Amino acid sequence: MRIESNLNNVMIDVDSLEWNLYAYIDSSAAISMASLILIINDDEEDARDENDEPTYPPSKGYKSFLSVADLQSIKSNLAQQKSNYIDSELLEAVKYYYENDAFVQVNS
Repeated sequence: MRIESNLNNVMIDVDSLEWNLYAYIDSSAAISMASLILIINDDEEDARDENDEPTYPPSKGYKSFLSVADLQSIKSNLAQQKSNYIDSELLEAVKYYYENDAFVQVNS
């Protein structure tokens, strides 16, 4: 299974995705809601590199990003802190988690 979309659409539908999938992001630009995202089931990817990572994502210009479980948790955590968050706050929460491996703290 391979799904290509943008970060905005992925985050809208993230709760309907299986938690065990993995997200890769376009490596050519800064992270934004328009960033291209590739969702894959790692277990279904047969072609592997020497580190046992799937070769398909980098061959298409994607780099490792976050798991779908991470994206689900980021959205859930933000919603618990601020139920009426806006897209820019969700983007900042995703970027913060990606860069710090921790949830952003929102002052609402």
